[in-house]
Amino acid sequence: MRGNPHVEILDLHRKYGPMLRISPNEISINDPEASSIIYGQNSKFEKSRYFYRAFEDQAPNLFTICNRQQHAMDKSLISHAFSRANIIQHEGSIYDKSLHLMGRFTQSVKDGHIIPLFPAFRCMTLDTISEFAFGKSAGALHLADYKSAIFEAIDKATHSVHFFQHFPILRELLRWTSYYNLSAVPNGFLELGKISESGFQRMHTTETWTMFKNMMSAAEKKSRELTKDHLISEAIVMFVAGTDTTAAALAVTLHHLLQQPDIYRQLQDEVRTVIPTLDSRPTVPELDALPFLNACVKEGLRISCPSRTRLPRTVPANGWSFRGYHLPAGVCTSRSSPHTKTDLWKTEVSATPLYALHDEVMFPNPTTYNPERWLVDEDRRREILSLIEQKIVLSMFVRRFNPHTVVRKNLNIKEGITVVLNDEVGVRLDLVAN
Repeated sequence: MRGNPHVEILDLHRKYGPMLRISPNEISINDPEASSIIYGQNSKFEKSRYFYRAFEDQAPNLFTICNRQQHAMDKSLISHAFSRANIIQHEGSIYDKSLHLMGRFTQSVKDGHIIPLFPAFRCMTLDTISEFAFGKSAGALHLADYKSAIFEAIDKATHSVHFFQHFPILRELLRWTSYYNLSAVPNGFLELGKISESGFQRMHTTETWTMFKNMMSAAEKKSRELTKDHLISEAIVMFVAGTDTTAAALAVTLHHLLQQPDIYRQLQDEVRTVIPTLDSRPTVPELDALPFLNACVKEGLRISCPSRTRLPRTVPANGWSFRGYHLPAGVCTSRSSPHTKTDLWKTEVSATPLYALHDEVMFPNPTTYNPERWLVDEDRRREILSLIEQKIVLSMFVRRFNPHTVVRKNLNIKEGITVVLNDEVGVRLDLVAN
């Protein structure tokens, strides 16, 4: 259940071509045109029930829902919460958390301690997403060792998915025996469910805006009833998707920047134009206007590819022909459970964002961190929570610290639901003179 399968499959694609059979009924595809057909808005390829079932706990969520109509209805309840106006509203909260973290980093530099970037950024992103979702921070930034029980639950959930994909009967078994402690199966979903339930209880004691209050209000206006299990399932997705992806991207970005002093200084010089003093708080639009900062964030996202799990889709009933290959729908049998019907042997196709982001034609020397490749004119700005968080943290970091030492020159990445770094990404820093 370990290793980096998507990196290994990408190497096999480079050797054998764009169409690669990776299981009896699944074809991995490394082709931009094919990806747009498979994952496009009007695609006829539906989500693989067999695959996505492993990500569910007590109820479906936006990531696992396979029915297109149901997915569109649920997406409409959540999308408003992630509008530009709502995210910008949390700018001050992100700055407060960033300043607290920079203060801890500054003290570590004065004390001569190694700074564990990945655990530290995990704490910040956890506090950001918990406050955004429930109205109250998880308080992880105040933990002395940057370790939280929530991270243990997220890591267990990642292992759980692997078990449930290969042994789906375990998922059904745990639905009936969830009150037992089955230590043989690291079911972090159960723990995340309990943590999410506590978050909802705290949410009802606060008057502040939250993502889930927004979601429930939208559902009420549409006469939709959201069950407790549904809300908890969505919260689990928020914890997993909103914590490690941003933390990994930030840690990987700084791991590369701190080893390239010329690029680091170029970013520092640009950031000084909007952060003249350590107390400065540039607005998100001001950070958006910094081309090199944006390039550094994008290159960090590209090289880390923090969400790289494959996303299987089922070949339509009439089959699919592409580049001389014909893939039949090929239904042989189906398996029923008390909760759903899962077509185990339909022909499936899959891809991962890693294939495109590490493509040697689109991105020459794909494993090299090179922000210059993004310095092109661009009008579209994606105001998503993760990007805003990264721009604020990265700008405040380079304004306060200079590179000193990166403990390990190479990153040890582990693939799961999201990318997790197997080491802390420890660094030593120097303070920037005011």
